[in-house]
Amino acid sequence: MIEAIITFLLSTFSATYLTNPFSRLTIVRLPYRIKLNRLAHETIDQSHRIKVHGFILWRVFAYYQCGLYILATRYLSQAYSDAATYSEIINDIHRLRFNPEKLLLISGDHFNGLFVRNLGVFYYPLLDGNLYTTEKDWRNRQEVYLQTVAYALGSFAKRPRLTTTIVSTGRYSTTNINFYSYPSDSLYGMLYSLAVLVGRADAGAGSYKKSKRKVDTAKGANELLKEYKPLLVSLYNQYKQKVFDLRSDLVRSDIHLSGAKDITKRQSAFYDNVIFWKTTQLAADLGIIEQEKSELAKMKQKILSTFWLEDEGYFLEDLSDECRLNKLYSSDWLIVFSTGFLDLSDSTEQQYYVRSLEYIQKTGIARPFALKYQNDTRAHRQFLPVRLAVASYGGDSVWSFWGMEFIKTNILLAKFTGDKKYLDEADFHIQKYKENIVRFKGFPEVYDSDGNMLQTPLYKSIRMTGWVIGFEQALKMRQSVPS
Repeated sequence: MIEAIITFLLSTFSATYLTNPFSRLTIVRLPYRIKLNRLAHETIDQSHRIKVHGFILWRVFAYYQCGLYILATRYLSQAYSDAATYSEIINDIHRLRFNPEKLLLISGDHFNGLFVRNLGVFYYPLLDGNLYTTEKDWRNRQEVYLQTVAYALGSFAKRPRLTTTIVSTGRYSTTNINFYSYPSDSLYGMLYSLAVLVGRADAGAGSYKKSKRKVDTAKGANELLKEYKPLLVSLYNQYKQKVFDLRSDLVRSDIHLSGAKDITKRQSAFYDNVIFWKTTQLAADLGIIEQEKSELAKMKQKILSTFWLEDEGYFLEDLSDECRLNKLYSSDWLIVFSTGFLDLSDSTEQQYYVRSLEYIQKTGIARPFALKYQNDTRAHRQFLPVRLAVASYGGDSVWSFWGMEFIKTNILLAKFTGDKKYLDEADFHIQKYKENIVRFKGFPEVYDSDGNMLQTPLYKSIRMTGWVIGFEQALKMRQSVPS
């Protein structure tokens, strides 16, 4: 019996190692490759070789694989930089995470599968042309971004059902799974990245500065858009039917959806409604669907009138009875910034930002640095695995990504209002993050409420995350606004 258990563990460990696209001896191969230079555009497309395993044992293996990666990162090894300055550490992160020789654009370490939302949420600044160090880095970022969305499209083409995550389980095979519900933002991730890659959307949040460089990926991205348009039409129609309530003109409140805050059970979250609005806008812009601008405007107004709490000065987190009763807040309202749902340069829409930032200051959510989802854990609202492993993950922990969105919002508010207090707030957090990058030898994904890297017996925050691209955008944005 013991021998059988040992044999089973060794075989599953070996299979997990070999199907990790970032391990040294991986068997996983890139089905779609692109090479960019000034004179040529070379594409190798073998996406037809992708096979998607849907059988339950494959899904169990995919979940097991993801869990094992988390434990390995917690107890065995974790990437970090030996560099001495924050700029050198950022360069090390770029070389590690934005490598087109690897299969995917990932957050890092235990996140070896593709969380499709990353393409539009956590990595939206990736192709901001103002973020330039070397020509090679700029080319690498374009190549890895295009290769990753091609991989997602190729996988969903073989099994046209949206999931949060695509896990490599063979040489050219994947298993598509959900953490922890049907995704609100996977289609958004793909449509946003395609829009940026074809040059129809600007990765410079809030258009703070005219981009110095244009993307070189329009040809390859348009080829993907043409090839996978029928798939995207099908996925959008499926998505709308699944999540949207035609009677209320809002996301359904009788289902749970996984978004950036996928650890929490929510009903018609503000985040999910904004994402649906933006997904619909992008689908129309890319010719996937026909949608009148008046309908989008009507949908936007319904979201604002439903979720904005005028007396409190912030957006309601979701439409559950508990949330309505207790008027719960969540910092992922900041998705209004990158999606352009609310325009900081518009004096009317600007007030939503002003009052929400006042609430953040009043409650201390941005201290010791930005930004917590909220000041309490709310563990009972989380899915069981998260509640057991790291209950504060979706609560009073500090998330670096939302911190960057908070900093950028302050910078542009200073630009459009002329109020220096917003620049002072941004400068405070920028300095804190510079110090943290050096202190923790990377750009940690999440910190505990005291400002240390989040760690429990079952979890440890990744530190070399490519989310650092958001910090670089915040630095560039700050340089564009005079003190």
